[in-house]
Parts: sequence; structure tokens; C-alpha cells
Amino acid sequence: MKTFFIWSIASLYSIFSIAQDSPSQIDIVDFKTAAVDIYVNENSEIISGTVSYNISILKDTPSLFIDAKNITRYDVKVDGKPVKADYNEKQIVVESRFRESATHDISIEFSTQPNTALYHIDKDNDGKWDQIWTQGQGKYTSNWLPSIDDMNDKIVWDISITAPSQYQAISNGVLLETTEVDKNRKWQFNMDIPMSSYLVAMVVGNYEVEKKMSASQKQMELYYYPEDLQKAEPTYRHTIKMFDFLEQEIGIEYPWKVYKQIPVKDFLYSGMENTTATIYSDQFVVDDIAFNDGNYVTVNAHEMAHQWFGNLVTETSGKHHWLQEGFATYYSMLAEQEIYGEDHYYMTLFENAESLIAQTKAGRGTALLDPKASSLTFYQHGAWALHVLRDEIGDVDFKLSVRTYLKQYAGRNVTTDDFLKIVSNTSGKDMSEFKNRWLTNTQFPSAEALQLLRKSNFMEQYFQLAARSISSFDESFNSYKETLRSPVNELLVEEMISQLILHKKNDRIIELYKEAAATGNVKVRQAIALSLQNYDPALDKLLRTMLNDQSYLTRESALFLLWQGNPMDRPNILRNAKESWNSMSPSLEMAWNALALNSSDFKNNEKYDFLQGISKFTSPEYSPQTRTAAFDYLINLDAMGTQNYRDLIDACFHHSWRFYKNSRDIFEALYKKDESRVLIDRILSTMPDDEQKRIRDLFKV
Repeated sequence: MKTFFIWSIASLYSIFSIAQDSPSQIDIVDFKTAAVDIYVNENSEIISGTVSYNISILKDTPSLFIDAKNITRYDVKVDGKPVKADYNEKQIVVESRFRESATHDISIEFSTQPNTALYHIDKDNDGKWDQIWTQGQGKYTSNWLPSIDDMNDKIVWDISITAPSQYQAISNGVLLETTEVDKNRKWQFNMDIPMSSYLVAMVVGNYEVEKKMSASQKQMELYYYPEDLQKAEPTYRHTIKMFDFLEQEIGIEYPWKVYKQIPVKDFLYSGMENTTATIYSDQFVVDDIAFNDGNYVTVNAHEMAHQWFGNLVTETSGKHHWLQEGFATYYSMLAEQEIYGEDHYYMTLFENAESLIAQTKAGRGTALLDPKASSLTFYQHGAWALHVLRDEIGDVDFKLSVRTYLKQYAGRNVTTDDFLKIVSNTSGKDMSEFKNRWLTNTQFPSAEALQLLRKSNFMEQYFQLAARSISSFDESFNSYKETLRSPVNELLVEEMISQLILHKKNDRIIELYKEAAATGNVKVRQAIALSLQNYDPALDKLLRTMLNDQSYLTRESALFLLWQGNPMDRPNILRNAKESWNSMSPSLEMAWNALALNSSDFKNNEKYDFLQGISKFTSPEYSPQTRTAAFDYLINLDAMGTQNYRDLIDACFHHSWRFYKNSRDIFEALYKKDESRVLIDRILSTMPDDEQKRIRDLFKV
């Protein structure tokens, strides 16, 4: 399961667009501060407000621009007086006599209707938004707020949000005060360190918050939905410990006064490290059981590390993107090592190396300093480079280099050479060879990586065990028995379990499964359940105990195997399992209902309820992952109903490109079938003409 979640996170992170589409004017004008006042309308998706910039003119210029897209109304003043301004769909160009060394205040009153970077979410599918969130990196904050796309112009932001009083508004910085304004509430936030515009964040929604203090007395604000009180602790588990660790390990105190984490629905990625206000996907909001199937810990640590690497100190361009993603990945690995131990750290290094080697073998290798490098390169290769660097110069010089780097460039933009110069000055070593091997080399240095991995006693044990995968069972048996000797190493046992499936079943293999399961380790038992491809009567008793393991994945796999192997007892197996559970994940609930639908001895009215137990999950109320799984189940069951088709059409226009692309593929496949096409055409005929045209034009039907 470890590998699955590493890759799911990597795919969700994706790689943000890091191009600077806007021309630079950084040598002409310096935007110093911004005072933003946003108004959110309960009955509209139009965002309106004012933004006032204090600027310093560096060179004489007759005009300057503010990036702005989707603007429907604007009015510009300089030092309180109206001036001529033109809008070209990308920027507001302000014309005036801007003289070198002068300072000015530019204010823009505006309205905008963004179709990207700011998203109105209808959580309960009642036709009205009940959550708003933003995503600036790769999407540009200028899509909803006139701002500066160039990440090299850092600004001190003060943000106010006026929103319907039933909601909570959250943004960057310290909350100064809230005031009632008619039926709305105004939230005022303050910051004191400059940051790039892509890090501006806004969330409006229905939240509760748990406040905690770090060891350094920094306030943690951990947000959750009111209905998710019982999920708050497992979701944010280890947060304070990781925060305290990062401050100590990095050697620089967290630069701001508050750190917030806010889950949102249907987020584009796993998480986004907006300064002081990380936004993350609510798929990571989990209960105690789901924590063992996939959790927020890795994403939490990664976005937290970005507060130093990316937010306090920011790349000058995409060429140096590893200074953000590589550093955040490396320090998140160190934070996880603090929780899970050194073996976990080395296993992560190894798995990342395997992925990077595969990328190289496939001819897709890129240099770490290539602005078009893959996310795998920026994140995992970048982390590997730092692991190697630390090994080369030693802990003391590495930590001192990082501290010096952060202090010297706090609130500024940096290049790789800026960092390497500090490392060279600190360690007294020439960094050119390191740069050639790890930063400009398009091939992952696999031989060097393997040599470093072998410094870990655990990895030596792992490699010896992994080599058994090409041996016979008789040759491997003693090694397997040794692996199960106390104290048991979870990671080694998981490797052993992955090999057992390669051998023909025999009594000794069954005993190894039972002995491994007897450790009581949740991850080990999960690995057993997920590795078994077919039911074995000798494992029936074990599988029945797994139905109540602290893992929904284990329960689902065990349930299927028992259902598969006991055709005469399926209703009892299903009923007894469900009665023993206090909660189910959406995946487990759909699996249970699908198995029940394919079982005899259930009445027709029961089977109708079972079908509804799957059908409901296509609704926009649920996550894209859950909705996709529900569509797959219903299509395989030949049970897509009218509302499911409506939900599918809705999904085809979702803001998440992965989800809408997959949904469109499903739609096109279904439309080729006569029965489905008739039902879809009937649904389209009931829709307003403009919506019907949009769908028919998209699919050419």
C-alpha cells in the first residue's frame, strides 16, 4: 500500500505550470504592499472588491500593468485620482507619469467572474454554492484578483473578506478582527513578510476549528467540517510533532505567527502550501480506521515544509523549481522518519530511486535544472540530491548551509547557484561535481544511489530478502522464517508476503500467512488480504477475523474472498459483516452492495436498496474518486439510472481535468450503445437549450 499512496500523491500533486506568461516589469516597478477587500455574494459567482497597491518606481515609465483576467468591471485610481487605464483581457494597463524613485498608491475597484483559480463548490447539490476556495500556483491568482503573476515581485498582503455570516472566511496571515456588516461578516487578515501572488489564498465555507500551540508558541489552526469532529484527530495526527521537528531540524523558527490547514471539496491536487494557510483535499479527512488505508501525514509534512522552502524563499523561475519541491519532499521525508523511524525513510528513498531508474530506462529522464522536468524529477530526484549532499558535506555543514540560505534570502527569490554558493562557502568544498552528477545530469545516478542505500543495515536486509523472489520456495523458506522472528520489521514482512504469491500454495505457505497475521500488525494483515487473489479454505478463519481489522481495505478484500469461496453462505457472510461494522468507507459500502446484488436469497426490495447504496455515490456530494468508482460499478451491473446519467453529464464539466476527462470517456463509450443513447437523448431533451447545445457540441452528438 505504501507504493500506491506515494504514486497517488505524486499524481495528485501533478506538476504545476511554472511558466511566467506575463512580461516582467520587475526592473521598472516594485509592488511593495497590497490591501485587498473582497466581497463574496451569496447568490452569485461574481467576486467584487478593491485592491490597493503601494508601489516604488525604479525607472521612468509612462505606464505599468497589473495582471487581471475575467474582469467584468474596473475603475483605477493613482494616489486617489482617476487615471486612464486599458484592459486587454490579460492586464490592466495604467497610464500616468511614473517617475524614478517616486512612490504611489494604485487602487483598483473591480468585479470578476473567474472560471479558474477560484472555485465555487456546491457541496449538497442544491444549485447554490456553499464553499469557495482558490488555487494560485499554476492557475494564477490574477484570474480572480488583479495581481502580479511574476513570482519575483513579492508583496506584503493584508486581506479582508466580506462573506455571508453563516460561513467562515479564511485567508493568509493573522486574523485581526471580524465585524458584522448587514447579513454578512467581514474578516480582516494581516501579514508582515512579502510573498509571491500565487500564494494568496481564500476559503469560504462551513468550518469548525481546533487551535493548538507549537513548542515555539506558534498557533496552529486545524479546520474541519462540523460533521467531522470525530475525524479531526486522526486527520491531523502528528501535526504538532512534525511542526516542532521541522523547526528544530531546519534551525529557523517558523517565520509567521499562525499556521492554518483547511480541507476543501474537489481540490485540484493533494494540497497547496499557501503562506500560513495550506489548502488540501478533503479526501484526506479520515476516521481512525481509514487512517491505516491512506492519510494526510505525507501531504501535511510536505506542505508544512514549503512554508520555509517556497514561501519564505522562492525560486526565480521554473529552472529552480527543485528548490521548492525537492526541499519540501526531503524535509517531509525527515519529518516522517521522526514518526515512523529510519527504516521508513530508507524505504521511501529506495522506492523513489526505483521510480527514477524506471523513468531513465524509459528515456524520459530529465535534468533537475530543466524547467520542463517531470514532477518525479522535481520532487523525488530533488530529495535524493539533498540526501546525497548531506552525506557529502556532513550534518553540521548541511544544517548550517540551510540556515544561512534561509536567513540570507528570507522574503526573496533564489537560484540554484545562490544555494550552492552558500554550501561551498560553508563546507569549503567545490560543488561543481555535485551539480554535474545530480542537478544537470539527465540520468538518475543509480549506482551512487545504491551505494548510499547500502549504508543502511535495514536496506541490506531488504535487498537480501528481495533477492529471494527469484529463488524456489524451499530455498527461501528459512529466510522467510527468519523475517518473522521477533522483533518483526513490518516492511520486511510486507516484502515476504509479496513473494509468497509467486509460489504454489502449500501448507508451509499457509503457516507463514498465519504467523505473519498473528503479529497483529495492521499493515502486515492488510498486505496479506490484498495479496491473496483467490479464496483458500485453510485461511477461512483468518479471513473472518480480518473482517473487523482496523482497515477498510483489509475488510473489503477479506469480504470479497469469503464471498467468493462460500457461495452457499453469502447472505450470512454479508449480513454478519455489516452488523459488526460501526462505519464503512464509500469503497467498502459499494463493494458490500455489489456483492449483495450478486448473491441469491435476498429479496427484490432488498436488492433495490442495495442498488441505491451504489447509485447515490455518483452524486456531486461525493469525491471524484468515489463518483468514478460508482459509475464503474453501475456500468458493470448494467444499472445506470436517469439520475446517474445526469450526474455523469455534470461530471463531464467538472473543474478537475482528470475527473472530467475520465467522465467524458465514460459518456462517449455509453453513447455508442443503443439503449444508453436513447436514455441520454431523452435526458438532454429535458434540459435548457443552451445546456443541451453545450453537451451536443462537446460530444458532437
